[in-house]
Amino acid sequence: MCEATVYLGNGGEEKEIMRDVVLVQPEDDAWLLVSLLGEQKLVRGTINRVDFLKHTVHLSQPPETAVES
Repeated sequence: MCEATVYLGNGGEEKEIMRDVVLVQPEDDAWLLVSLLGEQKLVRGTINRVDFLKHTVHLSQPPETAVES
């Protein structure tokens, strides 16, 4: 099986946002992530790296969508 784990980076820190992802599809200015069980998540960001050996996708969040503390 070839599922991936997707991480979202924000300010030098990466957070796991979804596991068992089987589809990463562009949707306008975002990415549609779909898991093996059909869960869907729409995430804004830029793909920085895809590591096929480790089954990971690394996104970075655009500055305008960063959550303010």
